[in-house]
Amino acid sequence: MPFPPTTLTSRPRGRTSAGLTLTVAAALLLTGCTASGAPAAVTSTPSVAATIAPTGDGTLLIGTLFPMTGEAGVAVTGAAQVAGTELAAREILEQALPGTLPIQLVHRNSTGNAAVAVADLVARHVDLVLWDATSAVPAEVSASVVAAGIALLPLDDFTNGGTPLAADEAFAVRLRTSDPGLADTAGGGEAFDGVVLAALAAAEAGDDGGPSIAPALDRVSHGDSVCTSWATCRTALGEKKQIAYQGVTGRRS
Repeated sequence: MPFPPTTLTSRPRGRTSAGLTLTVAAALLLTGCTASGAPAAVTSTPSVAATIAPTGDGTLLIGTLFPMTGEAGVAVTGAAQVAGTELAAREILEQALPGTLPIQLVHRNSTGNAAVAVADLVARHVDLVLWDATSAVPAEVSASVVAAGIALLPLDDFTNGGTPLAADEAFAVRLRTSDPGLADTAGGGEAFDGVVLAALAAAEAGDDGGPSIAPALDRVSHGDSVCTSWATCRTALGEKKQIAYQGVTGRRS
């Protein structure tokens, strides 16, 4: 590739022509060529990892889909799960740690018309949906929730492939402060842990929007700094630690 004309300036022999050097260098930059005539190597700027734009409004709005009708045994676990979420939200807010977001819960029936229940939660712009600890999330429910930009946390993640177990005596006493008439406490621990994990994910992400919470759920579940309560985990996050929340039911699978 021919270079553009360069202007030479008269210099005494034996000295390098600075004018020639600068002019040729400029020509190389302008033409994209090397001194040998080959195209200059193109360097690319490393791409910056995409960040998730905050979409939260300052309130962590959690929708639940628990069984509230149907067979007696199934509906009982739904009541325990509702009590677990209410207990977790109340205890988090009562501790009033710096940066704690308000938490609101919207309960819907998973054993009724699930499509209608999901549509209602989407219309209410919930940030996260907790699904029943006693069953797998139906594919159509998962697809609808995720498509709406809502984080989804199946509570059977806390059962380690098994079924919810009844709470121990100490936790059962706490559960019944939310619902004194509970006939069974199975599922309450999983629901409690789901709310705490969601609140930790929002704190870690610095945003209560679903797109931010969804990836943060894994980050606060599988770090190298184990913590067992909202307060200890929130403090660890403030110290920039990578946490692994192990709550009432242990570590999320």
